Amino acid sequence: MKVAVIAANGRTGREFVMQALASGYSVKAGIYHKNSLAIKHENLELLKCDATNKQDLEALIDDQDAVACFIGHVRGSSANVQTDSIKLVSQVMKDKKVSRLISLTGTGVRFPNDKITLIDRILNLAISIIDPARVKDGINHVEVLKNSSLDWTVIRVLKLQGSKSKPYSLREHGPTKMFVSRHDVAKAALEVIENSSFIKKAPIICKPKD
Repeated sequence: MKVAVIAANGRTGREFVMQALASGYSVKAGIYHKNSLAIKHENLELLKCDATNKQDLEALIDDQDAVACFIGHVRGSSANVQTDSIKLVSQVMKDKKVSRLISLTGTGVRFPNDKITLIDRILNLAISIIDPARVKDGINHVEVLKNSSLDWTVIRVLKLQGSKSKPYSLREHGPTKMFVSRHDVAKAALEVIENSSFIKKAPIICKPKD
């Protein structure tokens, strides 16, 4: 399978690229600014890619089977970085006839029937007070996907860490684990691609089922 990765040089994107290559995927890695991947592989192609630049996205997404987008809020990014980029990504994917998209956002993006834990509620309340634009951007980027024709899946997490992998399950409405490793996010993204699961849904990374 051929997969294009947007924000491949971010901390979660790098983890996804490594796992995808180890699983036998052919990877087109979209690099924004400096290349921090430090990976060489016969099935890896590196391209400079600004996700708000249509030509960059066209080169990245062309002839791919799926797209994995790991754009998030970092220092200096615009308040609408997820929404603005996903609008253009969706348009280019439609033009290139690529339908499968995986994205990532926080559990502050709510869906009906979500099982919201107390710590989830407290942390997301704090974020909504400190940085309301960040939560709004996550919500709006999902709304763009809901209104698209793509076969999208948005994986939701509460708090990302660079910790070791731990057992988890992926469930549509949670409840969320408090801390989730980037390794497990990448693993979950590969799982939903390989299994064609959770299409047009936004599963949450949870503790393993009993």
